This record gives sequence, C-alpha cells and structure tokens, in this order.
Amino acid sequence: MNLETKITTELWTSIRTNYDKQDFTGAILDAFHFLSDLIRKKSGAEGDGAALIGSALGGAAPKIKLNKLQSESELNIQRGMEMTLRGLYQTFRNPRSHEKFSDSEEDAQVIIVFIGYIVRQLDIAKSQFSREDFLKRVMDPDFFPNSRYSDLLVSEIPTGQLLEVFLDTYRAKTSGKIESLRHFFNSLLPKLNTEQLKQAYEVISDELKTADDETTIRYITGSLGESCWESLHETARLRIENRLIKSIKEGRYSTKQGRTLDGSLGTWAICIFNKMILKQEAIQAIYENLSSKNTERENYIFKFISTSLTKLSEQAPAGFDELFTKKIREGDERFHDAVIIGEFWNTQSKKLKEAMLSFTPALPTHDPFDDDIPF
Repeated sequence: MNLETKITTELWTSIRTNYDKQDFTGAILDAFHFLSDLIRKKSGAEGDGAALIGSALGGAAPKIKLNKLQSESELNIQRGMEMTLRGLYQTFRNPRSHEKFSDSEEDAQVIIVFIGYIVRQLDIAKSQFSREDFLKRVMDPDFFPNSRYSDLLVSEIPTGQLLEVFLDTYRAKTSGKIESLRHFFNSLLPKLNTEQLKQAYEVISDELKTADDETTIRYITGSLGESCWESLHETARLRIENRLIKSIKEGRYSTKQGRTLDGSLGTWAICIFNKMILKQEAIQAIYENLSSKNTERENYIFKFISTSLTKLSEQAPAGFDELFTKKIREGDERFHDAVIIGEFWNTQSKKLKEAMLSFTPALPTHDPFDDDIPF
C-alpha cells in the first residue's frame, strides 16, 4: 500500500520521517500527536487523551460538531465518534506511550489510515469557534469601542487560537476602525504568552521596515502603537518615527477652511509620543512649527499636537517657555489658551506667569497664508 496516497498531505508530512526510517511505532505515535493537535486547534480545548476528547466532542454542546445534532441518528454519530476516539487512544496510543512496542508496517498502515479517516471527518466538522466569523465581529461597524466589550470578545477565543486570531485581525486591520481595533488589541495582547508576543511583534516590525502606504502606518500607530511600540525592532521604529516627524514639519491647518492642508500622517505621532526614540527630534519639529510665524503651521500644532506635549517631556524643553512668553505678551490667544487649559507644562517661569496675568488679546490680523486666493 502506498500510504502517502491514502491520507492527507499534512498527516503524511507529520509521520513521514519515522515511517521512512521504518520506525513504525514512532510513526503511529506521530499520527496520534497530529490528531491531538488537530482536535485542540479545532475545538480550542486543552489537555490530552480522553480528557481532550470529552471536552472537544462530548456534552450537550460539543465544541466540535460532526453534524447538526438534530436527529437521533446524528446524535448517535457524535457520541459514537467520541467513544471511538476514546477507545482508539486507550487501545493504541496509550500503550505505545508507556511500553516498548515494535509494530510492523502493516499494523502501522491500518492504524494510520484509520486515523486519516478521522482526520478527514474532523476537517469537515463545524467548530464551535470560527475564526472567520469572529473576525467579522471585530470588523463590525457597530463594534462598541469599549474595554469591557473587547474583554468579553477576547474571552470567547480558545486559548490555542489567540495568536491566530491576532494575526487574522492584524492582516485585515484596514477593514476595521482604528479606535475599535485599539480596544481589541489592548484586550488581546496581554493574553498572548511570551513566544506568541514575540511572533506578533516580528510580524508588525517586518511590515513597518518597508511600509510606504500612509494608511498602513496610520492603522499600526493608531491601533497598536501605544501597547507595543517599545517591543518592535529599533530599525522599524526609527524609520516610522522619522517619517512621522517629517510629516509634522510639513503640517499646516487652515481654520478658515476647517481642514488639514499638509501633515495628516504626522497627527498620528501622538499615539507613540511617550514611547518614541526620537523624542528630541519631535520636540524640535514642534518648536519649529510654533516659532515659524506661519499661522497655518502654528494652528496645526494647536489643533492636533499640543494636548500631547507632556508625553514627550515632563518639563518644558529649552525655548518653549520663552516662546510662549513672547507670544502671550503679543496677545496671541492660541498660546494663552494652551496654557490655560492645561496643554502646557506645569513648570512655568516667572516671566511666563506674569505674561499670563497681564494678557490682553490682540486684535485679529489678516493671515496671508489662510485665505481662499488660488495660486
């Protein structure tokens, strides 16, 4: 018998090494190992042997359903498969795990072909947990962006499929909403073990090393940046941080038109400000905008960045206190209001405090950079 043609490719791959070496007992145990892994993956159940089988196929609501479980015949098939598997493990797997056996090729073929039949039945069986259906719930337009809702969703994921669900969601990220994904990832990532987290960070890092699409960068920084930025490869972090800072430097916002003219990508930098490697470079870019005497560049910082300044530095960096003092003395309400509503650092110089106390708003002036004149 050509065993390779009688079983699935995956099962043959798992037993091939021992089978080719004519270690037929080892090949039988490999087949059982493959079967156990399939049951765990399909059901999300843990354990081994009889306990695993009972958890996966037994009970009133089995995790793996071989059919609709509506007629007596269908119920019998479900119960029969559960009992068959229990007997298979007790009769063939367990003795070979604890005692020395020397199986013939014919014995191995019979047992492995039967395991192959069961594998095919399980492959077409309906699992209680469907990753495809679950992904639709994560991408649901009515996803409630709330930590409690996300925690409840994550609690439904079988332990053995946590990494697979993360990867499914990550690959489909641009089909969802960033806020919803942020809540979901914040609930899911802490459930991954050390090795799974390493794999997840590897996937993210690899994409960021070459990503040019702004949508991809926006989704990663917006949904994952806060929770995993420090764990990503440094080359990936530096590359994206530099890209975001360049966008901040280009940033312009028109209050008259009510829209961003340049630098939309840079607005997402605030999601990783407190984890950044290039904090000093980001601070310098922000300072250059605020001291540019270009109203649109200044507006960009006040509109998108100023509320997150303290994530970059606990104290006002050199030059900021002096700049704000000067602008407030000139009557610029934007700089004054930024201090009033708590967007500026708490450490303020005596001169800045005096400027705040004596503040008088300047009369509005025409901004040549903020009009509707076409060029």
